[in-house]
Amino acid sequence: MDALMAIIMTIMVLEIKIPDVETLTDETLRQELHKAITPFIGFLVSFGTLTMIWISHHDLVREIKVITKQFALLNFLLILIIALVPFSTALGWGYSKTSLAVFIYALNVFLLSAVFAILYGFSVVKKLIPVATSQYMRAKKIISFSGLVLLVIAMFLSFVNPGISLFLTALIPLAHTLPIVFAYKFKS
Repeated sequence: MDALMAIIMTIMVLEIKIPDVETLTDETLRQELHKAITPFIGFLVSFGTLTMIWISHHDLVREIKVITKQFALLNFLLILIIALVPFSTALGWGYSKTSLAVFIYALNVFLLSAVFAILYGFSVVKKLIPVATSQYMRAKKIISFSGLVLLVIAMFLSFVNPGISLFLTALIPLAHTLPIVFAYKFKS
């Protein structure tokens, strides 16, 4: 999974286009770079989202006693959805004022989060991992559930205000960073 994530995260940067103008001056470069700001922000948000999934996946796999075929199939579903992130990022953040484009991006991030939650839940139910009761894990579960709710809201808001929808999706990786940054407070 490590190599796959690294490749997918690297592919996303290719959507930030180098300015293509005949006569490049400082002023035209500034104008062209201004056009790249939104796709660059999208790259950072999606990079952060994939980083949080990658860290959570590492935490999950580290705990797994045995990998079953069902777990592997769910993991491949997760990989499929991860593989769509460069496309949905380019679409949603490249056409940030277009409702359908932003909806597709928010839907991809929602599916990513939902399938990971299913993978985690499957691992608990099938006793592939021990049930974690630490404050850290409780905080991560609350943030994950809240993130899913926020993403559903973002999907609906994409048709009302695409900018607010993108802002809400940008909150997801930030929220998931909090327990990791403050993990020392959650030791138990």
